[in-house]
Amino acid sequence: MYRNLGTMFILFGTTVLLRKAAMYVRVKKIGARRYVYLAEGQSRNGGVRQKTLAYLGPIVKVATGVPDQVEKKVSGKIGIVDWKKINMDIQKIPLEFGELQEMKRNQLPTLIRIRQGGRKDGRGSMPRTAGELTALAIIAKKGFNEMFERVGERTYRMRIR
Repeated sequence: MYRNLGTMFILFGTTVLLRKAAMYVRVKKIGARRYVYLAEGQSRNGGVRQKTLAYLGPIVKVATGVPDQVEKKVSGKIGIVDWKKINMDIQKIPLEFGELQEMKRNQLPTLIRIRQGGRKDGRGSMPRTAGELTALAIIAKKGFNEMFERVGERTYRMRIR
């Protein structure tokens, strides 16, 4: 990638295409859910218009970072993308309480599967010890407070590190 005063050169074979490096994250609300898109500003007739470049996914799936397979697909489609900047911009998006709950529900089956160790009876190979649930609740609360900051009533934003 070559940068020159906000301009990005994209190499395709032997052809060099010029692209403005003004990509940003766009959130669209459709129904009750919010979705994240990669967009850029383009000058037209003396004004700036927004052009959607790629769909990144629902906010609950990309809030902690765009998955690698999505990064690869989008990069193949539109060229070079500064994923570090895009992921930092996504982390700045305030999350609603319902979205946080959905993120938690999405991660729970993975945690249960790890705990069960593949046993069919559901008892798992790692039984809980006394006080483990209390300790996990304290750790989860501390982790939540370290990861998110409150920005309004029932609205949170990931902290920037």
